[in-house]
Formats: sequence, structure tokens, C-alpha cells
Amino acid sequence: MNLREKKLWVFDVDNCLIRDVDHPTPFDDALKLWNALIEKGYELAILTNVGRLSARQVNQALSDAGFEIPLERVFTAGAAAAAYVHNRVPGARCFVIGEGGAQEDFIARGLDVTNNPPIDFVAVGADRGMTFQELNFATKMVTEGAPLICISGSRDYPGIYLGSEDTFIGERSIVAAIEHATGVETVVVGKPLPEILVETVKVLGHNVSDAVIVGDNPKSDIAGGNAAGMTTILVRRNPDNIIDFESGDLDTTPTVTVGSLDELISEI
Repeated sequence: MNLREKKLWVFDVDNCLIRDVDHPTPFDDALKLWNALIEKGYELAILTNVGRLSARQVNQALSDAGFEIPLERVFTAGAAAAAYVHNRVPGARCFVIGEGGAQEDFIARGLDVTNNPPIDFVAVGADRGMTFQELNFATKMVTEGAPLICISGSRDYPGIYLGSEDTFIGERSIVAAIEHATGVETVVVGKPLPEILVETVKVLGHNVSDAVIVGDNPKSDIAGGNAAGMTTILVRRNPDNIIDFESGDLDTTPTVTVGSLDELISEI
């Protein structure tokens, strides 16, 4: 395996490039590798499981932290979920639970984000301001036949909201209530679903054999990358900040493991 032969480097965001999107403090080793890759002419992209922020908002957080990248190379779980719906029903009427980011990505894809029936799809992202009325309406629409989509799959995550630092329940926990109430099983759109990574690489004009994914999470970044056929690089970060995902029987063993991303500079 020769990293110099790879053409596209895809990066996770939270606990990889920055602490997290609520605390966009960069990791120094990540900035060093990022700038070295740009200097050597590699193409870079972002693929994050964050669904509560849009691609535009994630791009702004990265830019503020010193990671400059064109918006069209930033892919979120919300954007992936929007593409999933669009590919099945272009212009679909969607009820979206989320803090605004997913709604923005759905609208950008040409979908009709609405709060009134009829509803073609119910999509659920993390939402720390969600109301009972929204949850109840989503449940009713799923009961009436709307497919249920989970935007990413975290059960909980750390962050800051309205000035309060805490751990918050994630989209998978919200969806669990709807599943229990309706008996309907959700479709989870996000890493480690390999199709998300394959589609990202394809959109950027590359083959998976020419692509690398770098992340901190064996159950999402590494499992998804391995299943997609990409070279996978795991950076060891604070294990307390790693969000738990369901990876099933997918291989979570990285191609390369490093304690610091700047260790990779000599390999490119």
C-alpha cells in the first residue's frame, strides 16, 4: 500500500480535524497534514455523519478552524439522506426533524420540506429543540405509510446548545421511539453505509481504489471505508469523544493506524 499513489483524501470532521462542530478547535496534527496534502496537489473532501448542520454550515466551521475547502467537496449525512430520497422520488414531500441543517440540504436537493400531509418521507436528524408535537406527527406519518429515514446513526453525542455543555440524545435514539410506536424499521443513511462513501468518491470523479478515508471511529469511518474498498486510516484520539455507531459484521480494522496525523506527511 503506497499512499503516494492515492489521489483523493476524504476526512471525517468531529474528533478528527476539529474537536467537534460545536467546538471547532483544530487539531494541530490535522492542520499540518491538511496543508501538506494541498501543497503536494492531492484532492481533499469531507464526509461527516453530522446531520444537524448543513454542508454549508460544516464548511464554515472548518474554514473558521483553518481548513479551507470548496463547499462542493463537503458532504454531510443530511446531504446523503437528501440524495437517497431524491434518487427514489424526485421532489418528494418530506417531514424533516432536525436543527435546520438537514432541512437546508433537503431543500438544496430540490425536495419539498413541509409540515403538512401528504408526506412521502419522514427523515430524522439530531434535534435538541424537538417538540412532542413534531415527534407525534412524524409517528403518525410513518404509521400512514411514509418511509422512515435516520440521518446518521448516533445514539448520543457531546456538544453545546443554548450555552449548555452536555451529552445529548442523538437521532438514533429519537428514531427508536418512532420505530417502537409504529413497528416500522428505519433506514439509516450515513457512515458506515458503504454506498455513501462510494457515491462521494464517484461524484468527485475518482475510483474507490484511488481514495483514502481518514477518521477516528472504527465503527463508522473505518467500517464504511473498508466495505467501500477504500484505504482506511485511523487516528487515535480521545476515546471518550468517539461516538458509538452500529457497524454490524463490517470489518473495523484500519489499513493504517497513527497516533498523530502528521506521522503521515513522510508517506505522501
